Amino acid sequence: MAEIILIRHGQASFGADNYDRLSTLGRQQSILLGQHLKDHEQTFDRLICGTMVRHTETADGIFQGFGQAVPIESTALLNEYRFQGLLGQLKAQYPARWVDTGDARRDYYHNMKLALTYWMQGAIQTDGEDNWRSFRQRVREGFGFACGQGARRILLVSSGGPIAVILASVLGLDDKRLRNLILQVKNTSTSRLLYSRGDSEPVTRTHPSPGTPPGTPPGTPPDVSPDRFTLDGFNDVGHLLSVEQPHNVTFA
Repeated sequence: MAEIILIRHGQASFGADNYDRLSTLGRQQSILLGQHLKDHEQTFDRLICGTMVRHTETADGIFQGFGQAVPIESTALLNEYRFQGLLGQLKAQYPARWVDTGDARRDYYHNMKLALTYWMQGAIQTDGEDNWRSFRQRVREGFGFACGQGARRILLVSSGGPIAVILASVLGLDDKRLRNLILQVKNTSTSRLLYSRGDSEPVTRTHPSPGTPPGTPPGTPPDVSPDRFTLDGFNDVGHLLSVEQPHNVTFA
């Protein structure tokens, strides 16, 4: 059996001009995860991440805590949807549904949940590049690239959206439950999938999916039905649970 560990990036810069960078706490979360993996002798063969800054900075922090680096393989197939694009469309198309109470985090959760719902239903057509179907497809292709190379243990660093798409695929969840997963994945949490490497050979993709950035690796995912993959852990943040630092667990 092989194992793929899905890791959400560390806390990003919520409320800043550039969200796509880790906060000081986000860097600490990443280092703590690397130390946790080392302490539990969790070696790995590959580390694959999206191309967003928060993905690569999380991978760097894991290496810092682990004390050993392996080559990072990056693919834009595992990048997050453009949440600013979805929120902008929600505010423009459905101003009466937009919530602005002054509580930035609570308002974000409400508006993002509604924007995701409309995107999944097609009421919001695109996040600026992907429609809902093309987003799911490219993430599944990225997952195929990650688990189709014969490694024994793989770390996959991405965002809440791609992680939720992968988990929903292997668990057979509908879009409503997938949406709820997106909003519950914690920063630097780990979710573990076990699978047979003999079942993981990808099929070559001859044409890129809509929204697939140029230069990304080819390949479509293996059959991600529940009988091929087993969920062995979800949203684990044991490395962040400390009496000395009780506020380490975040969702942004």
